Amino acid sequence: MDKKLTPENYKFSVAPMMGVTTSSARYLYRLISKRALLWSEMIAAQALHKGDVKKLLFKDDIENPVILQVGGSDVDLLKNSAMLAEEYKYDGINLNVGCPSKKVSQGNMGACLMKESNLVKECVAAMIQETSIHVSVKCRIGVDEFESYTFFKDFVSTVAESGCDTFIVHARKAFLRGLDPKKNRTIPPLNYDFVHQIKKDFPKLNIVINGGFLNLQECREQLTKVDGVMVGRAIQSNPFLLTDVDELFYGVASSKIDRLAIVQEYFDYIHNSFDHTSGYKLLSPLLAMCFGLPGSKKFKQDLNELIRSRDIVRLKETYINLLAA
Repeated sequence: MDKKLTPENYKFSVAPMMGVTTSSARYLYRLISKRALLWSEMIAAQALHKGDVKKLLFKDDIENPVILQVGGSDVDLLKNSAMLAEEYKYDGINLNVGCPSKKVSQGNMGACLMKESNLVKECVAAMIQETSIHVSVKCRIGVDEFESYTFFKDFVSTVAESGCDTFIVHARKAFLRGLDPKKNRTIPPLNYDFVHQIKKDFPKLNIVINGGFLNLQECREQLTKVDGVMVGRAIQSNPFLLTDVDELFYGVASSKIDRLAIVQEYFDYIHNSFDHTSGYKLLSPLLAMCFGLPGSKKFKQDLNELIRSRDIVRLKETYINLLAA
């Protein structure tokens, strides 16, 4: 399937994270890396059918390339999502078949769909037919008692019959009962071997590995066995992990990143966005970098007052002083 995005684009991705990979966060990430592939939060196909589409799909041009991740299992709703993704100029659309949330499962979305590979195949085939942008699937290596390599291989084989050529795989199985989403990111053991083997068994598929990566060297080593790497929480806690991505993964010589200059540029964005975006959303991409720093507790206590007063100058000064301390 040749629909604009190529395996080259998928070499390094910032994972879709609920409440994290907002348009504001993606703006900050793009100031640091020009080539990393960015992803939206997961949006339910039902929400795109009934909700405020302009608000849900808003993004700044600087963010591109961005993939829209959706959840759902209704063919018509997913076709509508694919159409909207193209209309709002996303570079690709991804079906989430990996989220272990109880609420998501109750909506017949996420990891529970790994037990219904033929339904996933039908959904993805319809999305591919509906749009000219690239369609991919994000999944786990297993779910509940279905944890064998044979199950995982059969799932990929079946879904690939849809024409899908790209699978992003979180290298853990999902427990739909007994573990919340946070614990599902850490307690099920990582099994990179399953993901490496799926690439060997389906060499023509584009396979991206996700789960547990904390530094770029670990990520680079994976490229000898798969086509790309996806990193989430490590970037949430330190967006400047992206600093060397363009050079290490895309061969683009990058100029030295000045962290202070990036923060100052991001505050210019905050200033210009305060009228149409919540202060917390604008600041949340920066807050994770404050954890553990001297004075961070007081800064967070002052934050609400500063947001209410819309005192961007003081916010900026306070934040920069915190980083410099």
